[in-house]
Amino acid sequence: MQQDHLKESVSSRSGEIFSEEKQGAHSFFATKEDTLSRTKTLYYYAKFMIVIGIFGHSLYYLQAFKIYRQASAENVSLEGFLIALFSLTCWLIYGVLMKDKVLIIVNIFGVIGATLTTLAIFSVYL
Repeated sequence: MQQDHLKESVSSRSGEIFSEEKQGAHSFFATKEDTLSRTKTLYYYAKFMIVIGIFGHSLYYLQAFKIYRQASAENVSLEGFLIALFSLTCWLIYGVLMKDKVLIIVNIFGVIGATLTTLAIFSVYL
């Protein structure tokens, strides 16, 4: 109750800064246009990051293909790919927990690629 009184007091002194219409997710001073512009920018940047993330993780698929084709994993670090697989799995779990579609999509692609590369290395060693 005392908190409500304090909010009303600050709001009346600060004009519309604390009104719901002016209150953005990231700033008290954001207008609706700023919020819409930011939302649109984030939407397109998320799409861009999906493409970049998948492109970046394509190295796992290229490496797995090379190992299978040459039937050799010479000079390929199994430990490095195991660490990458662990890291990607952690990021995937984080994306699921945060319900972040970009992290989920990109890291599913990465986990599959790192798994294929790791299996390719194991298949050559066995």
